[in-house]
Amino acid sequence: MVLLLAGLSVVAQGIDKPRYQILTKRAGNYLGTFNIELFPLIAPNHVHNFDSLASALAFDSTAFHRIVPGFVIQGGDPNTISGPISTWGQGTPNQPTVNAEFSPVRHLRSIIGAARDVDTNSANSQFYVCVANATFLDGQYTVFGRVTSGMDVVDTIVASPRDINDVPLQKIEMFVTYIGVNDSIPNAPSTTLPINNATGILPTQSYQWSSVPEAILYTVEFSTDSLFSTIYYSKRTALTYIQSPVFIGYTKYFWRVRSNNGGHESLNSVVTNFTTISGSPNLVFPPDSATLITLPVNFLWDASNGAAAYQFQVATATSFSGVYLIQNLTSVTGTSQLISGLFNNTRYYWRMRSTDGTALGPWSPKYTFVTAPTTGITELNTDAYLLEALYPNPATEIINVRFTTKATEKISLTIIDAAGKIVFGDILNVSKAGKQNRTVAIQSFAKGNYILNISNGEKGSSRTFKKD
Repeated sequence: MVLLLAGLSVVAQGIDKPRYQILTKRAGNYLGTFNIELFPLIAPNHVHNFDSLASALAFDSTAFHRIVPGFVIQGGDPNTISGPISTWGQGTPNQPTVNAEFSPVRHLRSIIGAARDVDTNSANSQFYVCVANATFLDGQYTVFGRVTSGMDVVDTIVASPRDINDVPLQKIEMFVTYIGVNDSIPNAPSTTLPINNATGILPTQSYQWSSVPEAILYTVEFSTDSLFSTIYYSKRTALTYIQSPVFIGYTKYFWRVRSNNGGHESLNSVVTNFTTISGSPNLVFPPDSATLITLPVNFLWDASNGAAAYQFQVATATSFSGVYLIQNLTSVTGTSQLISGLFNNTRYYWRMRSTDGTALGPWSPKYTFVTAPTTGITELNTDAYLLEALYPNPATEIINVRFTTKATEKISLTIIDAAGKIVFGDILNVSKAGKQNRTVAIQSFAKGNYILNISNGEKGSSRTFKKD
């Protein structure tokens, strides 16, 4: 049994929750009692502060000096024991303060939080009890406990007659007594969506799990391995769902959830898995914001894992709709698409998304480019097959040339300036057919327009580029 419990403690961890009874009197007459428990796993420093003050009987005879129907009751200021009403809620200068311990725990009815002034780290002995949901306080005040029974007494307190400053007309005192601990461990949730072994999961997917009655927080974890040796993404939340993190396309993920009751965490849920839809392609050419792109344009992109095909769009507006959508190709395969029929000196936008054969993935970012003007240097040979891309354009230090060869051959590459002078020449010995890449340094070139020619002696192609 000892060994078994030791093994469980590695996963189910926590600290027993201190419990207190708060007896209240109004104008010296017994009003009622309510019980509370504190959250040492959520706000350990605030719980320790409350424990210390309660042990020293510092709360006894203090008053609930602020009551706001539909909101909170607030008390615990030592000034309320015997000080003038004008000082109630101001605290004393020698009180120790506690730094904020914000958490995702929500300010729902029965929640106890630490009162403070404008300094987030100024909490001391004063606390409040929410008599209604007050989620606008979330993330701004420290939650450190809740009422477990006797909320009818809290409701009676908040309904007491009060003055214009929300101070009760009759003093409502408290007496705080330690009554033990809550050592319960919450049940583990069950993951519900997406279902186990689901495929084609979109970036819009929400991840959901069952509610655990005693839980005030949940921790959800994702990993790319079933043993969770590394955590890809983790989040604490008071809700029973989260919106999708940014996942890698066409990847299997494992996920699990734990519940937290403020003192103990549950065991992990049963691990389930899902596989994401293929990711959006990485656009290569034309690069974003490129200018002087010569026609026709051979669009290039990197293959996406899991993609069976792509949807490809070109438009004259970012809406990619109506008359602005001039190309909308589906079932595109490979990693390039030659598009004719575009106009010179025109701004275009393009984007892509992949499909695994059953569902479409997310769109890539929208890239824009401007085609070259009809005047000046233009494409010299549009029916050749060799040259596929020249980028960046304009360029400052290098240009990248991408072309295809059909056999082992020698390729001539030359660059000519606007005056017709050859400023660069090279012979490339290609050892095999296929896609080829070449980088040319142009730092020494003067600013202006140039023509790049590529030829195998029989066929050739030319593109223009600009040196900035």
